[in-house]
This record gives sequence, C-alpha cells and structure tokens, in this order.
Amino acid sequence: MVKRVFVFLLAMLTLAACNRPAVFAEVKVNDRYTISIPDYLQPCKDLHKDASLQYQNPDKGIYALVIDEKKKTMQDYDLNYDIDAYFNNIAKQGFIDAIKNGKISIPGRQEINNNKALIAEITGKVEETDVFYKLAIIETPSTFYQFLAWTSAENKEKFEPDMLKMIESFKELPVAKEELPENKTLNDSVKIQLKY
Repeated sequence: MVKRVFVFLLAMLTLAACNRPAVFAEVKVNDRYTISIPDYLQPCKDLHKDASLQYQNPDKGIYALVIDEKKKTMQDYDLNYDIDAYFNNIAKQGFIDAIKNGKISIPGRQEINNNKALIAEITGKVEETDVFYKLAIIETPSTFYQFLAWTSAENKEKFEPDMLKMIESFKELPVAKEELPENKTLNDSVKIQLKY
C-alpha cells in the first residue's frame, strides 16, 4: 500500500513539473537589445545565417530567432521603408515562397516598449508537417527587428503565450546618434515658409 502511494505521489510530482510555467530570463544581444527567453530554450547557431539571436528546443519542437536590419544600411541601398512596407516587402515574402499552403494573418498593430510593432500568425506545411509561426516586426528609430518563433500546429496553444511574452519583452538598448538614419529631403520637394 505504501509503495502504491509513493508511486502515485511520484507520478503527480512529475506531472506537476511538466506543467509548470516557464521561467523567463532576460538575454542581452550584441549590446543592441534585450529579450526574455524561456528556460526550456537553448542557444544555437544554425537556424538562420543572418540571425542575431537563435534559440531552440528540438525535443519540444520550438524555435525562435531575431534578425535585425539597420535603417542606415538600408538607406545606403535607397530602401526607405516604413513598418508596413517592410512587413509586406521583406518579412512576409520568404514565407510565401517557402511554406506550402502558407497563410499569413492580417498583422495586428501594437506598441512594444514605445516602438511600433506588427504581429502576425503564419500557418502552412513544411515537409508535410502542419506548422505555426508567430512573426513580429518591431520598428525602432534605428532598426527593423524581425522576431520569428515556430512550432508544429498541434503545439500552438501550448507555446503561443510564451512566444507573445518573448515578443512583448523586447527592448532596444540606447543607440549612438551616428547609427540613426539620415532624414533625407527629396530634391524635388518644395519648402513652404509660413509668415505670421
């Protein structure tokens, strides 16, 4: 009898440990930004060659990364996007090409630590597996940040709250003035002076 009670208690403790909420820790990335990451994700280097942050847990089937693009560098290539144009022309384009039956939701607008953000869901198939992605574009004065987290569609409910918590924890660190994009005035623009 005592042995059965012990086995039952051990099973209950194991089940409780599996269902515990994730513990988040703030990670500082390249002295550019911070983001909170759940304790079940580990750093990795092979998700995307341009990512500044990459975390994964292959056993749980969840992955997350951040790609940052400086506006000043984009200006050098005559790319002067606002957040909507960046989302439409840069961020979502790869999914249209890479995901079978890919569907992208209309992005929701949000403010994250005083920065504009667009957050969308992407569903489709990758190698016959139904997948769920959470994509966020965060625009700061100096940079566009793409946050991407993904898992199998069957794990959406389990991991989506943690994905949102990661996104909403994003903070850009102070940026030097020389890293800010230039305010360019078009040559054919007309300056109007008002006299009072």
